Amino acid sequence: MGIIKFWLLTKDVGSPPSWHGTLQEELTHHRTRINEILYGSDLLWTASADGTVQVLDRAPMSSLQKPSPPIEHPVPVRAILPLSLTELGEPYLLTGAGDIMRVYDVSTSDEPELIREMDAHWHDITAIRLWKRATIGVDGMTRIEPWIVTTSLDGTIRKWRLSELLSSPPTHKEQGLPASVPTTCVQKAGVEMTEDEERELAELMDLN
Repeated sequence: MGIIKFWLLTKDVGSPPSWHGTLQEELTHHRTRINEILYGSDLLWTASADGTVQVLDRAPMSSLQKPSPPIEHPVPVRAILPLSLTELGEPYLLTGAGDIMRVYDVSTSDEPELIREMDAHWHDITAIRLWKRATIGVDGMTRIEPWIVTTSLDGTIRKWRLSELLSSPPTHKEQGLPASVPTTCVQKAGVEMTEDEERELAELMDLN
């Protein structure tokens, strides 16, 4: 069973100092292993091997409200990225279940809407992160464009324009890059990365 435990940590003054934990609460809303936990704005987002993504409101008095229904997937969910927890603050959720990346509109938590589904990798997606790509135009101005970066057990890191993920209509089994693309070569729709950008992406993924 997937169990989330909340602990109260207290620090004892000593040499060296030590920490003690007191169990405050246990959540058992997932049937099996929990693969990712994200928290922000009083919302707890979890992805599980039981094939669901669940969102729990941890704000005061939230227990009096009806909980949001789980977002069901056909296979275990390894990775999630709620854009509401990023600097963008948008009501979208990206999930990685198997080799498929899905995009949901969660502006209404009780009725999440699947707006895109695509074959992003040749093996399980292991992480989804936001990357703000900085480019300098011919006018000398620096522009920031949000991209989505995914990693996978197929040994690749791939990137996707967020604007395309959110605006393009869903298609059946959209294809990603060929399996032969190496980890150090990340390109999509003819856009290649510079060495500096590859280094920045590597640093970003090291934070996982």
